[in-house]
Amino acid sequence: MTKNKNRRTFFRIYDEVNLFYKKIDEKLLTEPQPVFDNISNNLSSTTDVEKESQKNLPASQFKGNETCNVNISAGGMAFNCDDALKEGDCLRIKILLASGMTPIATYGKVVYCKNIQSNTSECPYFVGAHFINMKDEDREMLNRHIDKKRLQSRWVNVLILAVVITVITLPDVVFGLLLELFHFLLELFLHILHLTFEFIESNLDHLVEHLFETDVHQTQVIVFYIIVPFVFYGLYRLGRVVPPFCRWCKEKQVTYWSRKKANLLFYWQEQSSFNKFKLVVIGVTAIIGYIFFGM
Repeated sequence: MTKNKNRRTFFRIYDEVNLFYKKIDEKLLTEPQPVFDNISNNLSSTTDVEKESQKNLPASQFKGNETCNVNISAGGMAFNCDDALKEGDCLRIKILLASGMTPIATYGKVVYCKNIQSNTSECPYFVGAHFINMKDEDREMLNRHIDKKRLQSRWVNVLILAVVITVITLPDVVFGLLLELFHFLLELFLHILHLTFEFIESNLDHLVEHLFETDVHQTQVIVFYIIVPFVFYGLYRLGRVVPPFCRWCKEKQVTYWSRKKANLLFYWQEQSSFNKFKLVVIGVTAIIGYIFFGM
């Protein structure tokens, strides 16, 4: 009986790591552990890795991305790359886990390499490889990382599912509560701003009356001209801070959604045709059911 060459015996997660690999001769798999000389555990960029790798490995440089979406387990991993690898190719691999930038060095053998020519992906090849000769402590560390990410993912999925179900079943209540919360926060902010202004104005009134012995009208005029420069200065500082903050928020949102899009595309690429068909059918059925019965 032919075994499935991609059969999964370990639990897998989708994660972002710094991945570096180099194609090697199969004879080197007899080495107990791959050596990455002069490569620091706290690497900041791919360029540093390539420079250090070339010093000790002049024949070929490591291939890698600063951040790579992978589907990883203690037994192997799948990732996008720009190299047309072949089934059976041997790789020397270094993985830096994003959680603590913990380095894991091991060997891998390519199980499959699919051509996924697409305008949405910079890397045209999708590669699956299983680990060989991984040290027990590295495998244990990887398992701990996977268990931690698995637990986090479970709680996040439960929370997202609860929010989605609540929004679908009670959309008017949810959006009504959100509108009321926004209105309450706005009123609270304006009220605190008003109290702060009254507190400052009252103290300035008492200070001016005490220093200059003025009447009420003179005191109000003096306090007004004292406050006006501070108000304009505050507006000036606000005008200097708000546009950069908005640009920062926009960049963060673009980065976040780009990363989520990459994760979804990576997940979609790894699915079989049957699983893709099931996902499409479930999605269409859910939308139609909500349109006809939920609205």
